[in-house]
Amino acid sequence: MNQSRPRVLQIVTSLAVGGAQRHLLELLPGLRQFADIDLVYFRDHDLRPEFEACVERLAHLPMAGPFGAVRLPHLAAFIRRGRFALVHTHLLRADMYGALAARAVGVRAIVSTKHNIESRLESSSARALHALATRPTRRTIAISEAVARWANQHLGIPRHRIEVIRYGLDPAPFSDLDREAARRELGFQAQVPLVLCPARLDPQKRHDVLLRAFAQVRRDISNAQLLCAGETQLGGPDYRTRLLELSAELGLRDAVHWLGVRSDMPNLMAAADLVVLASDWEGLGLVVMEAAMAGRPVVATAVGGVPEIVKHQVTGLLVPQSDEQALASEMTTMLRSPDQRARMGADARRHAAQAFDLERMRAATRALYAEVLQEARA
Repeated sequence: MNQSRPRVLQIVTSLAVGGAQRHLLELLPGLRQFADIDLVYFRDHDLRPEFEACVERLAHLPMAGPFGAVRLPHLAAFIRRGRFALVHTHLLRADMYGALAARAVGVRAIVSTKHNIESRLESSSARALHALATRPTRRTIAISEAVARWANQHLGIPRHRIEVIRYGLDPAPFSDLDREAARRELGFQAQVPLVLCPARLDPQKRHDVLLRAFAQVRRDISNAQLLCAGETQLGGPDYRTRLLELSAELGLRDAVHWLGVRSDMPNLMAAADLVVLASDWEGLGLVVMEAAMAGRPVVATAVGGVPEIVKHQVTGLLVPQSDEQALASEMTTMLRSPDQRARMGADARRHAAQAFDLERMRAATRALYAEVLQEARA
């Protein structure tokens, strides 16, 4: 451990597979050029091995659930012992507990990344509690302009304390994709129209809307198949069961494939003709960025930061939230138009190479750290 470098603690609510976690995994290698990094998480151990490879120390503090706050002294003691110069929090519970614990032991350099537009902060009481707990946070990173507006307008964070730093992606895993090999591995013939939805099975992602729309697609394209890659987190097993029951009711039992959590997203993108996202809200939409990197056009709801990365009728198609008819119509149009898919996919790949620069994201975060540390010293 280099004593001349600042020590930074990352605090994240969960290590389950999700956009915020995957973003952090891409970010950490670039931050280690600047600081020694430790990480604390509160729940879910799915990605623990991946994070262990990216930090100096990793610790689990069970602060999830209704009584998590009773462990605030433990978190504060961890921060005190670590002599961290800066604390960086991710996701709601980590934002609140991390800010409170860091400030309690005298850490003034506190940064939060807002990864989403949180429906859980819609009520005035929830917003007030969040604002009170996170008041010590010196700077907020927003992953999109949409998240920045939401943080300013709904959370009351002054705009001058918000910096937009979009996700960056390593293009290497999405290069030289082999469509035929990917399809063989998944068991699909080359001519089968294949739609991919890479999203958690949670209410936010609106698989119910997607399933009803896909049932309409199947009336016109009877051999179309839908891949759903993801597992439930907030929805729970009952929600997953309801989705499977809806799929059967719609006559899609043999047309929808529930793949669970996957670590081979580039391979799934390679196999797909089209990527679809029916969410009610998105901070930015990491899977939409990945689709662009893979050269796959997208049909997605025009929510949150999605319109910032999908250029309508250029790199994909945008539809209104919850509009099953529009979603079905655009999926059908795209599946019937291989030339349009190829053109949009090529445009998406070119746009992604310029817009989702990984080193730019890392450098912007390092620069923000340096600025916040200087402010804290002053």
